Amino acid sequence: MLRRTPISSSIFNYGRHKSLQFRLFSTETIYKLSGRNRQRIYALRKVYSPLLIHKKGSQEWIKLINSGKVWEDYFRPFEWRAQDYDFQAEYNRFLKVIDGIKGSSKIPSVDLLRGMIVSFTQHSCAMEGNTLGLRETQRVWNSLNKNCNLGDFLKNQEMMLPAPNILSDKPEDEVIEIRNHLLATYFLYNNLYKCEHEIDLDSIKKVHRILLKDTPMEVIELEEDEAHDRSLYQHAGEFRKVEVEARGSVYTVYPLPAEVPALMERFIQFRDGSKNSGLHPLIIASRILSTFLHVHPFID
Repeated sequence: MLRRTPISSSIFNYGRHKSLQFRLFSTETIYKLSGRNRQRIYALRKVYSPLLIHKKGSQEWIKLINSGKVWEDYFRPFEWRAQDYDFQAEYNRFLKVIDGIKGSSKIPSVDLLRGMIVSFTQHSCAMEGNTLGLRETQRVWNSLNKNCNLGDFLKNQEMMLPAPNILSDKPEDEVIEIRNHLLATYFLYNNLYKCEHEIDLDSIKKVHRILLKDTPMEVIELEEDEAHDRSLYQHAGEFRKVEVEARGSVYTVYPLPAEVPALMERFIQFRDGSKNSGLHPLIIASRILSTFLHVHPFID
């Protein structure tokens, strides 16, 4: 679980020079903060110390933060590591068994993936607390096929979708979540697998919009922009505009919002280069997923 946090931005909002920032966040000052916030400040200062040597808002500061290199150089997420290859060597026999099962399957991959749309959706939503079971998820999928032109949906993901009460008599929010996950999985299957091309940033953003359509997270009012007398909004399909923090650990540092676009560009490059890593597809997929989650480009 994530929560928005003002702590990381506070490091960069005080003072114009490194010495002033560190004076304002001296050991004595930090000690007065709550234990969690104090630990968080220490963690952020450790990661972002290269940024603090520049005056906030200067060309050097803006260039560095927009590059994403501070966070990337600290965590080095786009590198294959020794433990990746060690794991492959240790479990090579097991991975070969998996390959053997895949090779002996009489079900074409395309049919296997199509058949997983419902089960994958149900399991994915269940992990987030959705109570609809496999049978009810199948009913929603059947009703979607009946009440929604899926061909039109593939051409226009912004089209109006069937209301939840048309699809099921179960709780509205849970039906919407199931509906959206079904359509997102269907979109991925049709636009990526059939076209035989890799997912790009535009497709990732489209999937995010599909997943949050008609939910409270589709558009979020972030804060009042007093300087321009307007509210700031976060829309589904946009990279996040706020810092986020893991509820479970103050030491998990996600990149600042300004860093996310550049990091996502390099994430795609990392994914594209994975075919030359010499690693098993399951290990590659696991590392790509963990890297995506660490960048955490969206609020939800």
